[in-house]
Amino acid sequence: MNKAGRLASLAVVLLAGCGDRAMKASIEKNEEAAQRFESGEFTAAERAFEEAVRIKEENYTAWYNLGQTREQLKKFKEAAEAFGQAVKFKPDDPMYHYRLGKALIGNDECEPGQESNIGLAQTHLEESVKIEGQLHKAWYCLGQIYNIQGEPKKAAEAWTRSASLNPIEGEPFTALGRLYIKWDKLAEAISVLDQGRVNVKDPNDQAQLLFFLGFAYEKQGNLEKAIENYSAALDKSTGDLAARRQRGFAYAKKGDKDKAKADLEAFVKAGGGGNAFELQAANERLMRMLAE
Repeated sequence: MNKAGRLASLAVVLLAGCGDRAMKASIEKNEEAAQRFESGEFTAAERAFEEAVRIKEENYTAWYNLGQTREQLKKFKEAAEAFGQAVKFKPDDPMYHYRLGKALIGNDECEPGQESNIGLAQTHLEESVKIEGQLHKAWYCLGQIYNIQGEPKKAAEAWTRSASLNPIEGEPFTALGRLYIKWDKLAEAISVLDQGRVNVKDPNDQAQLLFFLGFAYEKQGNLEKAIENYSAALDKSTGDLAARRQRGFAYAKKGDKDKAKADLEAFVKAGGGGNAFELQAANERLMRMLAE
């Protein structure tokens, strides 16, 4: 398992040293399940971890590993139940609180939806960073929750903390930049997004940052820089329809009809990514260019 899992496993082994035969058997089943997990046999691993906790309910490592396995199977409600048991038996572990909070949100992206238990998720995420303030992913998830609950300043603080703790991941930079764009704080948005662009390594994350960097420049009226960044986003991800659409709009504003037409027609031909509103906007802009 991951590093956190190995450290927790060691703790359970130490507990088993007291002569608890059931705990020893549970640990053995946990190790068997872990091997299946590492092999990608997630359904079999889930059954084995379930057996481990039936043998010894207090085996918090097996509960934690069961939660991770269920996340792999996209069974987030069941994952939250397992992480909840891990927290019950080891309430001082920040990773257990973080993974429980994330599972309560109900997806891998930490984007709260209708099925999310936001209040309880917030409680456990806040507990995780209270115990260990360096958990950058927990800070990012907290920012997502604060934002959807209408607390944008707290969201900005959480995302800033996440970005400062781990500047090579793009999500907090993108979230913070988008928030500044929403507030029309375009200079701040450009600064944050550009910082992310420099530090982030993943090409998809870079493409996202470049797109919103272009959007901030476009809102600022700097069409040259907007087009430059939209183009860079497309270099990172040629299938980025949002960048294709927005570059087309920027070219249209600049008066370059040929390039605008090429981008917008490509966007329409691709179906607009399934977004009917954006598809209509692109078609309307093409029609206006024909009439001009």
